[in-house]
Amino acid sequence: MHDSQPGDHPENLRPSPTDRYNRVPPEPKSFDDLAAGPDPVEVDRRNRASTRQAIAYAAATVLITFVVAFAIALASRLQGGPLCTPDSGAWLCTESWRMWWAILSSIPPVSGLLGCAVIMVRKLNRYERWVPWMGVFWLPLVPFTMWWLTVTIGLIAVDTA
Repeated sequence: MHDSQPGDHPENLRPSPTDRYNRVPPEPKSFDDLAAGPDPVEVDRRNRASTRQAIAYAAATVLITFVVAFAIALASRLQGGPLCTPDSGAWLCTESWRMWWAILSSIPPVSGLLGCAVIMVRKLNRYERWVPWMGVFWLPLVPFTMWWLTVTIGLIAVDTA
């Protein structure tokens, strides 16, 4: 959000309160440096897009995790095994399917968490809005990944004990 009117000059765009945490780009040393600098309208557009991208990334990480977990469980269920009887609700039909489900379904949340951290640092170093990425990292992704790993590592621990 900015306080400028639609007809205002781009150089008069007021930054969003979120942007006060952005790294400040180096000051231009000459008129040519100033002219070669980024367009303020483009900077504002990229900053607003960064927030939408962070939220979509968090939602996609959670969704992809559940889709991968379901696909692996469905493959196990279709293959069958000693743990899947007609009257049981089990989806992971062998001990090895249980272990592989736990390992493979843990890849998306861990990858999503690490990917979010990399994107956040890249946004910071490009003088773009990085705060939403920090928020997405700590609020939905870290707790979700910790919960998912507690479930999957717990499953492996119970099966190997």
